[in-house]
Amino acid sequence: MTHYPLDADPRTAGTAQPVGDPVTAEQTPLPVSRGRSAFVHVTLVLFAAAIVARAAQIQLVERESWQRIAERQHVKDLAVAPPRGAILEATGNVLVETREQMKLVIEPHNLTSVKRKGKDGKTRTVDTRAIVRRGLRELRVSDANMRRVFNNPKARWVELPYRFLPADLDRFKGLPGVKTVSVLTRVNATPEGLRGIVGALNPDGAPVGGIEMELDPFLRGEAGHTPVVLDGRGGRIGSPMLTPVEARPGHTVTLTINQSLQEIAEQALTDARKRTGASGGDVVILDPRDGAILALAGVRDGKAALTSTPLAEPYEPGSVMKPFVVSRLLDAGRAQPDEMLNTENGTWSVAGRTLSDEHKAASMSVRDIIRFSSNIGTAKLAMRFNEQQEYQALRDFGFGNYTGVPYPAESRGRLSLPKEWGKMTPASVAIGYEMMATPVQIATAYAALANDGELLQPVLVREVRDSEGRVVFQHRKRAIRQVVTPATAALMRTMLKSVVDSGTARAANLATFDVAGKSGTARRLIPGQGYVPGRYNASFAGMFPAEDPQYVIVARLIDPEGTYFGGIVSGAMANMILQNALATRDASLDRGALARVARPIPVAPVKPLSPEALRIAARDSARRDSLKAPPPPKAEPLPGPARVVVDLPFDAQRANARRVSDNAELQLVPSVYGLDAREAVRVLYAAGFQVSVTSGGDARYGDARDTDVRTRPATGTALRSGATVLLEVPRFAVAAAPRAATSAPAAGAEAGSTSAAKPSTAGPTSRSAAKPSTKSPAKSAAKPSKKPSAKTPAKSSGRSSARGATKATRQSTAGKAKPRAGSSTSRPSSRSAGATDRH
Repeated sequence: MTHYPLDADPRTAGTAQPVGDPVTAEQTPLPVSRGRSAFVHVTLVLFAAAIVARAAQIQLVERESWQRIAERQHVKDLAVAPPRGAILEATGNVLVETREQMKLVIEPHNLTSVKRKGKDGKTRTVDTRAIVRRGLRELRVSDANMRRVFNNPKARWVELPYRFLPADLDRFKGLPGVKTVSVLTRVNATPEGLRGIVGALNPDGAPVGGIEMELDPFLRGEAGHTPVVLDGRGGRIGSPMLTPVEARPGHTVTLTINQSLQEIAEQALTDARKRTGASGGDVVILDPRDGAILALAGVRDGKAALTSTPLAEPYEPGSVMKPFVVSRLLDAGRAQPDEMLNTENGTWSVAGRTLSDEHKAASMSVRDIIRFSSNIGTAKLAMRFNEQQEYQALRDFGFGNYTGVPYPAESRGRLSLPKEWGKMTPASVAIGYEMMATPVQIATAYAALANDGELLQPVLVREVRDSEGRVVFQHRKRAIRQVVTPATAALMRTMLKSVVDSGTARAANLATFDVAGKSGTARRLIPGQGYVPGRYNASFAGMFPAEDPQYVIVARLIDPEGTYFGGIVSGAMANMILQNALATRDASLDRGALARVARPIPVAPVKPLSPEALRIAARDSARRDSLKAPPPPKAEPLPGPARVVVDLPFDAQRANARRVSDNAELQLVPSVYGLDAREAVRVLYAAGFQVSVTSGGDARYGDARDTDVRTRPATGTALRSGATVLLEVPRFAVAAAPRAATSAPAAGAEAGSTSAAKPSTAGPTSRSAAKPSTKSPAKSAAKPSKKPSAKTPAKSSGRSSARGATKATRQSTAGKAKPRAGSSTSRPSSRSAGATDRH
């Protein structure tokens, strides 16, 4: 070991003389182990081999797995929402569709100025903030949202709560800090009354109710996706290796609803509610030939219901249920149409309860039981069935079961099992109590009677097409069962026709077509309160036309004020719907079939002109011939299209009709020319007017000898439905036998009417009644009238005051001969036509 002095300089340590053993000039290196070197080399080789093997495993064996992991980290799929399918009405009008709209997203901190080339090729600096501010002003963005964009520097981005058309945002293309995002918006053009049927989407795009929910698998389509590559900062990089999958639009659904009829039904329901003070109501129009629902309208408290109440809300319908049990009895041979039943003079107790009829009679035929809606007669007929048979009859007509309409909130109504029936239930069910039905169920059952006894499934969807136009579903008529024979159905239609023609539903009658139907007025059952006095469901169910029905209409009003009878208020609403449908071109009507069953309108006979009138007409014709204008010049062909203006003569009655069409509450006073008093009353009531019959003519209103009835106001005047029309019947015509009132009014009026003068001279009563007339101012003119000459023609009223006085004297004499004749002739017809309906 070498020792150095403590004060020795280390730099001279090599030259200092050491103390101790001498040191050699060189040291010998340590020997290296061969085993250790081999181990290192082997380790490096194995490590390299492991790396190569792992790389091979990743590339060859686990390639797909690692590729998926890489794609998840670097490739993002952007979902592409599919356009939801459109919903159309029967004629192709769009009710609901999906439209592409744009939303605007602005990054305030990136609204920097940029350089752009103008159209002239020069580069200019563009103030992005100024362009965005001006563009938002033009798009009418609110001041509050403008402040969010320009006065909020901390905001990273601002999404404006608006939706714009793509063309509106073209001005922002290429501007930094402005992004446009495409969004799909559901645009609803559905009439208010149909929104409960169509349904809606919530803010998340999920369907809520109606067709939107029921047919969602068809409407929603298939979503697509667009893959993008993300860089390290999250930016998107396009890649041609990534293939986008396009979204597949939803199917297009076409409903059976006819928009024109829907609007007519909604307007009629609104007008009827205002006119009657009803709290609500429903209307169903159905095509009995294939079960297509053409219109569904529902109103509650003056607003369109949130759900389709004709499908979702059942009620006790009352007497509109009577035809079903009766038709099954007729079909089974257990009743005959002309069979007489004891109707107990309108009051009958059964099972501890009392049934009453509005039209009281000791007995009625089965026809009249339907015609006048006898509760007693219907209850007695229903007792010919046992409980199970009556229950099965109503079930066969579709009551107490779902109709099959694709609507999620449809009600099945209520029809209890026979084991749950009480003693009064068979009678109650037959007249529409202790059971509940929806208006659509009632319409379906009446459609079976209109369709020769075959019950069809009602439908709301006509067809479904995919995005390429291929038909996926198409409605075909689906028969459920035969409930009665065609002969029985035709017989029941005849009975229901008499209800509208001369029974309890005359307000639904039309002048040009026969209508069959049944009215119903039922007390309302209020939950927790029972049957509340003064609250009613007024219903009418009918077929149009009666011979070959194309419509089945069910009209219902809830709690009408004042007149609450279904035959009057709901029948009038159905009448208005039919009139407006006939005036509408696209109302799903077969006009050719209607022409074959149209009711012929009688033409009043034309009175022959007197010789004096013929001479005047000949003189006027000669004068017109002398003033005839020269023939017009020969028309030359025009070189091209031209506008031609034609002057048409003004027709006051047509103009009145056009004005009436604008106001559904107005009706035209019909013509009663040539009709007798009874027929005139029937025509006026059928037109929706109240009638006041009065006897006695007046020379101020025309020829006092004329046997024609008159209306005041005159024919063609527009009046509100339900207004009173004065029907004036000449006194001498009323005093004569009913046969004379219906005879042609020509002979007696033209030749001095010797037959009309007879009552004034026959018998002591006539003579005594004629005495006061000799003191009248027409005394001097009365003598010539006793011997009328057949050769001398009667002149028109107003040309001779003496002759007019003679006519007035004759009428006065005839009227005093039988003072009760006018009332005995007019009152029965008035009562017959004006009878009210309580069923």
